[in-house]
Amino acid sequence: MKFTKKFAACLTALLFALATATVFALAEGTTDWGNGTIRVNGSGAGKAKYRNSSPGQYRLTAQQAARMDAQRKLAEYVGGVQVTAQSSMHDLALEDDRVKTMLESVVLKNAIDVGSPKFFDDGVCEITMELRMYGGNGSVSEAAFIPFKDEVKVDFPQPVNATVVSQSYTGLVIDCRGMNINPVMSPVIKNADGTKIYGHQNLDYDKIIINGMASYSADAYDQISQRRAGSNPLVVKAVRLDDINANPVVSVADADKILAANAQDKFLNNCAVVFVK
Repeated sequence: MKFTKKFAACLTALLFALATATVFALAEGTTDWGNGTIRVNGSGAGKAKYRNSSPGQYRLTAQQAARMDAQRKLAEYVGGVQVTAQSSMHDLALEDDRVKTMLESVVLKNAIDVGSPKFFDDGVCEITMELRMYGGNGSVSEAAFIPFKDEVKVDFPQPVNATVVSQSYTGLVIDCRGMNINPVMSPVIKNADGTKIYGHQNLDYDKIIINGMASYSADAYDQISQRRAGSNPLVVKAVRLDDINANPVVSVADADKILAANAQDKFLNNCAVVFVK
């Protein structure tokens, strides 16, 4: 897909505005936290001079206008995605120019068309565009985790109490149903005493941006859960949510079991974590 210098300049200006404004309006879009995608619709009309003289050229310019509108909306919408319980992409861009620059590149170069353009009787074209949240280079996570890239990695804590694990587990599923969990890109799992047992500081940077830290699903054994946590996950129930309902809290006993099982099977190290919502 080719982009004009004029469009690149417009998008750069928009992203600069997002990174420097104190308030911005969130564009309409959808975030699929299970499959790791962000999607928006863009619409636009063709150039009036082609409406009657060249229908083909009119449709082409309408399609170009719709794509530019979708790119603009993606830039706005991604700015509102929560990275942590405390910070959105917009907040991180305010604090770190590297985030703004990378986000500009991701939106400009890596948004893709989904399906075929739709043309309506009034001459308007509608296009759906999508960005990958994870997947390494060119994904939203590459921009989101830049501020954490140089942090010193911290080992997972030890269980509070000696815990014996009698089987192998392929991943972790935390049941948060009925708690209205707010998805974030960088979640934290805590035990009931407030000790963090899982967070970005425990993980390899490359694994985070490729895999994402967790998936959100509707069931412990649905396709999303099995793809992330495997066929035999350790399933525990959250006792509550912390930090704007974003971070699950589990009992000390369950946290000990998670940490003991991870010492054996390394599923936390591989981001094999699912939250059921």
